Amino acid sequence: MDIQKTTSDIMLNAIKNFSKEYGVAETQTQLMMKASDEQCTPTYRVLVDNKVKKDVTFNQILNVKLDFLGRELIATPFISSSLRKLRREQGCGYEDVSVLIYKQKEEQTSPNLYFFEGVKPIKPITFDYLFGDMN
Repeated sequence: MDIQKTTSDIMLNAIKNFSKEYGVAETQTQLMMKASDEQCTPTYRVLVDNKVKKDVTFNQILNVKLDFLGRELIATPFISSSLRKLRREQGCGYEDVSVLIYKQKEEQTSPNLYFFEGVKPIKPITFDYLFGDMN
């Protein structure tokens, strides 16, 4: 299983599903990963036009009741590691670490990722960065 491609596809499908739920274009819907504790355990939010609509679980992002394939168990350690890395690089508290996941164009086959410290945009990141500790 290519974890980067799988995670990218999961995020794109989630953006598509939440866009349908809110009746908006996919370019108006974003997901946000935030660090929830010192270990940077990720939590997730759905945003429309950069405004928080609701907190969601990884299973809701997957659009399943149960994750029989264990995708959350596979992806979470890499996501946490990346959030910790961003926190170290920026020298900020865990509560200020977040990554926005979005599409600039409807036809995109991979989402964009952008690191924020609090509400301040810091830099774009890639799935290579997110899963860089796999190598």
